[in-house]
Order: sequence, then structure tokens, then C-alpha cells
Amino acid sequence: MVMNVFVIFKSMKELNRIYNEDCLVGMRDIPDKSIHCIITSPPYNVGLDYDEYMDNKPYEDYLHWMKEIFSESYRVLTDDGRMCVNIGDAKNGSIPTHSDFIQIAKEIGFHILTIIIWNKNTTSNRCAWGSFMSPSSPSFPRCFEYILVFCKSRKLMHNGNITIEKKEFIDWSNGMWSFNCENLKKIGHPAAYPIELPKRCIRLFTYEDDIILDPFIGSGTTAIAAIMENRRFIGFEMSEDYYKIAEERIINLQSELSEKLF
Repeated sequence: MVMNVFVIFKSMKELNRIYNEDCLVGMRDIPDKSIHCIITSPPYNVGLDYDEYMDNKPYEDYLHWMKEIFSESYRVLTDDGRMCVNIGDAKNGSIPTHSDFIQIAKEIGFHILTIIIWNKNTTSNRCAWGSFMSPSSPSFPRCFEYILVFCKSRKLMHNGNITIEKKEFIDWSNGMWSFNCENLKKIGHPAAYPIELPKRCIRLFTYEDDIILDPFIGSGTTAIAAIMENRRFIGFEMSEDYYKIAEERIINLQSELSEKLF
């Protein structure tokens, strides 16, 4: 089903569109308490090549920047909204990024609803520093990431049609998810998450026709999942190259869905 475009307000921002701009700039045009769920994976600050974004900020600067984004996220979320943040710890776990994210989110007013561990089923680079024959300081690679789920209030104040099956709810609510990473070369983005991740978050935490925001839309995966799950969306991407990739993926999916209607 292809959803209609809705103007959501003051600065000509529309739903079911992504914008090629800094999320802190774009989110200012979103009204207070208008987004039902935020699903995103911000840069991990590990030196990846994100085109126009510097992914190696001094750590305190990085946390300050993320706190600004969390503050805007808190403002635009409905009182019963959810924010799902996929993040991995930097430097193989020696920098507890997920813990610092929880701390700055709480300072803003968020509550931590749950923490999901995503086992990425990775096999590459799976080696440990140290010796099999010696117990001295072995170090193990991180083959998992976190999905931090925040809320402003634990109460749900609106309702609608759910799209999650009973078995899915039972399987997904155990706090441990296991599915493969995305093929990054195929997508054309250095840090794209698989569609299974936003799909599960959407089914668990939203109703049909709810509005999903991704401040770091990247290659458009959150928008793709929203369309497939009959939710509305809005997203921001600073890089023009990744924005074009996301736009193409969204247009192709909408064309496929339109063809199925006729």
C-alpha cells in the first residue's frame, strides 16, 4: 500500500519524505509531540567515512552533539512515544557508548524502557588477542550491538491496529535478537542496518499509520520498513550521495507496491 503525503507544518516539511539536511536543522521544523516513534542508528564515532560528516569527534564533543539530538527527539516525541537507538560500543567495548547514551537520555527526561542485544552473527574478524595457552589479558571482539529503547512515559495513550503476530511478540520480547548484518557493498553505505531491525521495532512499538522519524536515515532502511509496515515516516540525511541512494530505494519500493495494486 502506498501512503499519501501529508504536510505536517510550519516549514513545508512533509511526511513520507526524506530530506537532505542536518537532522538538528530539519527537526526544528517538526512540531512538539508529533512523532510516535524514533528509530535510528547514529554514527558510532569510530572513524568511518560518512562523506560530509566527521566520525572521529573528541568523545565529549560527540556526547554533547548526541545530547542535542536527544533533546530535539524528546521534544518531537508524543508523550507515549518510543525512541529506539541502535549503537555499538567504541574501541571493542573499552568505551561504553551505550551506557553514556543512557545517562544523557536520562538527564533530558527519558526513561529506559528496555535494552535489546542484537547478535549480528558475524564471523569476520573473529579472533582474540592473547594466547590459548595463557590466561593473560585475552581480548574478544564485539559481535553484538545494543538497541536502547527509551520512553517519555510508560503509559500508552493512543491505540490503533497492530501488525505484530503473537509468536513474533513472544520471540522478540526476550531481549536477545539474532540476525545477520546488512550487505554494505550491496546497499552502498558503510553502516546500514538490516531491515529486520526497524521492522521489529515498528511492529513492537507502533500502530498502523503512526509516524516514524529517523534523524540519521542513511540509505533509507527505516523508511523502507515504515512503508512496508503501513506507517508514515520522515527522515534526514546530511550526505547528498547517501540521500540519493535512500531516495532511489524508496521510489523503487513505492513503484513495486503501486504495480501490485493494478
